[in-house]
Amino acid sequence: MRIALVTSHGFPEPHWHDADTPLVARELTARGATADVVTWDGGRRVEWAGYDAVVLQSPWSMWTRLPQFDEWLWSRELDGTRLLNPIDAVALGSNKRYLLHLGTAGIPIVPTTLVDGDPDPVVLRDLFPPPETPRPTVVAKPIAGGGTLGAREFRVDQLGALATYVRELGTAIVQPYVSAIDTHRELAVLTLDGAISHAVTKAAILRPGEATRPFHPDPRPYAGFTAQQERVIRQTYAELRRLLTNEPLSVRLDFIVDPASPSGLLLLEVEMVAPVKFFPLFPQECGHYAEAILARAAI
Repeated sequence: MRIALVTSHGFPEPHWHDADTPLVARELTARGATADVVTWDGGRRVEWAGYDAVVLQSPWSMWTRLPQFDEWLWSRELDGTRLLNPIDAVALGSNKRYLLHLGTAGIPIVPTTLVDGDPDPVVLRDLFPPPETPRPTVVAKPIAGGGTLGAREFRVDQLGALATYVRELGTAIVQPYVSAIDTHRELAVLTLDGAISHAVTKAAILRPGEATRPFHPDPRPYAGFTAQQERVIRQTYAELRRLLTNEPLSVRLDFIVDPASPSGLLLLEVEMVAPVKFFPLFPQECGHYAEAILARAAI
């Protein structure tokens, strides 16, 4: 069985790295498969039809080259290829509008506002949290982006800069900074074939006065969800699944742990294209992931 693990010729920022792919390749090889690590953007012609499955492992240059990635994704070269994650999950995960749907459906999300075109400064001002909050700022992000690529934090006295940045993006989402992340961290939950696989907590990425942003800083294995946390996680995934025709191989649900909120968790975003899975911390789960790839490839 031949499996293509798709990565990038180059990554969006120097600190982005991919520790998962070599481990996945090793686990596939140990199970008798041929695992080729190939780039979607390397310029070399690849016979994708020769693979039993094409796994989007770390094609992260896509976030700076979305038109080219879309062209590749929908190209005739991939016709009939078993793509993991499936193409509908990739399409949904490439646009953060899904957050608005999830919020409308009752999923506890970080308050999210979609801003198009030339924003009204009065509207933008109303998006800031009260000045007495520990960190009364907002974060503006591209509607399509991975990690914190393109995310910028603004104070209310930077309203003009915020408006300019939103205009530059064309379409953006704006969220208040939830300071609970600074104290209680971010909870990243990985799924495999619709079930919870494993989880980590991470430190906050946006840090006042620091231009350098570590990629998934200080990940720590997390176990022992509370009953309330597990309920929110399962409800979030179930609602997400309703938007898709096909079961994703694996997604990552990123929550802010916020004890002050009724749910205890606020969904920040979902990584559906090629989520980092932290396999160096979870070698057994990496093996399960390889087995799930082979099971799908055999169908």
